[in-house]
Amino acid sequence: MPPRKAHVSDTNDPAPRGEVVTAHAAIYAELKSSLMNGDFKPGERLIVRELSERFATSTMPVREALRKLVNDEALFDHPNRGVTVPAADVGAIADLFRVRCAIEGQAAEWAAATISKAELDAVYSINEAMQTCVQTSEVSHYLALNKQFHFTIYRASKSNVLLPIIERLWLRAGPLLNIMRQEATIQQGLDHHTDILEAISKGQGTQSRRAMVADIADASDILQRAVPYWEPQSETKQQAAEDTDLSADK
Repeated sequence: MPPRKAHVSDTNDPAPRGEVVTAHAAIYAELKSSLMNGDFKPGERLIVRELSERFATSTMPVREALRKLVNDEALFDHPNRGVTVPAADVGAIADLFRVRCAIEGQAAEWAAATISKAELDAVYSINEAMQTCVQTSEVSHYLALNKQFHFTIYRASKSNVLLPIIERLWLRAGPLLNIMRQEATIQQGLDHHTDILEAISKGQGTQSRRAMVADIADASDILQRAVPYWEPQSETKQQAAEDTDLSADK
């Protein structure tokens, strides 16, 4: 995870309760976005002390944000290792992406009927930026752009019920997509994006759903093949002994 400082209110300072809630909510939102963008890797540990330094705050709002993400099933609170991103598992990937195909495919179908010209133009612009990333071999922002591509379409479905469900799925899918940084298959995903854009721009709901499902299903196949060769981030014994309890404010 690249070091990036984001200042939030320090809960060690005397402050009304509302400011404490704002601090942990801001950290939660930032970590949620990072998970969905694929900034964290499967099996990676989130160390409270490091996150406190990153957000320039005390440990309490960090622990609150991590507890919420554990409750969201985006993170796992291991009794010995502390809070970690769930490890990559072939069976879990197959199940998660099967659900994504059903729900996100439906969102694409609805979006074909309700997307505005401004939204469609935005999706085309994002896809062009993704193509530039591939052409220049600058893939560091590729996954964040990929999320923007998908969620601009999903928001265009105009479903306030469906969008939070998709966000929860992406909390688990984002870190898995990180594995694809090592795969020479990014162009394949862009080919699917072209099919998605063509169908949505023509208002073809069924074709939009099929193209979205093909995009997600191919990603699932790539990930399932890559998992046996995936090497999670290693850590020292000293690191593993730190910050293993969310219940205490260290």
